Amino acid sequence: MVPLDQWEIIRLRCVRDGEPVKVVARDLGLARNTVRKYVRSQQPPGTITVARPRLLDPYQSHIDQWLRSSPRITAKRIGTLLRERVDPELRIGERALRQYVAQRRILIRPKEAFVRAVYAPGDQVQFDFTPVQAIVAGVLMKLELFVMRLSYSGRLFARASRRCDQLALFTGLLEGLVAFGGLPREGVFDNAKIAVTRVLRGRNREENRVFRSFCGALALDIQFAAPAKGNEKGGVEGANGYIEDNVFRPIPHYASLGELNAALALFCERDQERLHSTHREPIADRFAREREELRPLPEALPRPCLVRYAHINKFAEVLFETNRYSVPTRYAHREAALEIFEDRLRVIVDGVAVAEHQRCFGRREYRLDIAHSLNLLTHKHRAVERAAVFTDERIPAVFSTWKARLFERNRAGAGKAWMRVMQLLQTSSLEIVAEALTRTLACGTDDPAAVELLVRQTLAPTPPAQPVLELQVSATAPTVDLAKYALTLLAERIA
Repeated sequence: MVPLDQWEIIRLRCVRDGEPVKVVARDLGLARNTVRKYVRSQQPPGTITVARPRLLDPYQSHIDQWLRSSPRITAKRIGTLLRERVDPELRIGERALRQYVAQRRILIRPKEAFVRAVYAPGDQVQFDFTPVQAIVAGVLMKLELFVMRLSYSGRLFARASRRCDQLALFTGLLEGLVAFGGLPREGVFDNAKIAVTRVLRGRNREENRVFRSFCGALALDIQFAAPAKGNEKGGVEGANGYIEDNVFRPIPHYASLGELNAALALFCERDQERLHSTHREPIADRFAREREELRPLPEALPRPCLVRYAHINKFAEVLFETNRYSVPTRYAHREAALEIFEDRLRVIVDGVAVAEHQRCFGRREYRLDIAHSLNLLTHKHRAVERAAVFTDERIPAVFSTWKARLFERNRAGAGKAWMRVMQLLQTSSLEIVAEALTRTLACGTDDPAAVELLVRQTLAPTPPAQPVLELQVSATAPTVDLAKYALTLLAERIA
């Protein structure tokens, strides 16, 4: 294909002026056949001409039928079906097959056209979840990335959670709105079960009662996208991919989930320096205008928690989502209210918080606090050897070593001796007692009195001895006035 200017020279010199083809070809450095082709044809180079027949044209009806019946069928599968059902001798390259199927797919099922939307400041916020991966504390974890995006300015907020549940949604909404500094007129979300109980006809939805109550407390109107229509919240859909590409590829390493969320907050803050993809204006400038139009947040923000009711069993434990959490044994067989937050759980009995634990995210896990069972095990010391509370992985290994040594030496009195050590946890931390146990093992003793002494010395160390003052020896002996002494004796005799 020759450039357009050379084509014009060929047409002028050969067609208009009648110069020989070989002269024009020699001057332009082209082949004679090339010059003759453009002399015969009036079409400029690059003009689309009638397509030549392709190898798959005879099978077009079969391909179209499969595309109509199965819109998501792949080109590779179509090639397999052609060889199995139509022509076993068919030989075609994978690239040519994919190109042909893609062209037919566009004609049979054309893609939907979209309408460009215009938003006013403070008009709308979109939010959504997307799965991501990160290495947290050395463990590869599947997380849920919650992203909010203001439709006018493009300002982002993002945080990662262990689950895509109502607690993560409520926490993300609150933190995002606080970061934005106000409320937009409406929010757009998809039809997730954490928000929608049932999709009705048209735009009607049967909302989850807890979700509806939470949004009502914020005075935030929620609109739901049509099913399978992610383009209705395309702004946040694109923001999900943008944050994934810039934060989670390659898989990042963080010491904790809090450190990851701090990094996401910093990323969203710095992202304001970027130009808006449509308006080519800094996001920070657009957000400054939009912030003025946001409604103020309620004075009393709703708490991002769920309340559930449970019965405290005979083991002084409550059950939530197959996971067990301990409470002080004096509350066994009582009724309790559970306040479940995204990362923790509180147990309320008669309006008083009696226990608080880190939330479990697995199945059939447990959180048992030693302090909750100390009083009971002091009286039931024979149950100490097999008590489940001492098997918690968070307890330092020296505790198990020390207890095993007690039972090896004197099984009859080991329970009482062990509980004497455990009672120290009521006044000192787990780390201090663990250090005392380690020091006693190093000294070759398992006497509880030695542990008590070391803990007491740690909590109230003995002050250093004061230096002995040197005696000041006087050069002359002191004089004694005996007159006062004589007067005192005389007074006593008269009396």
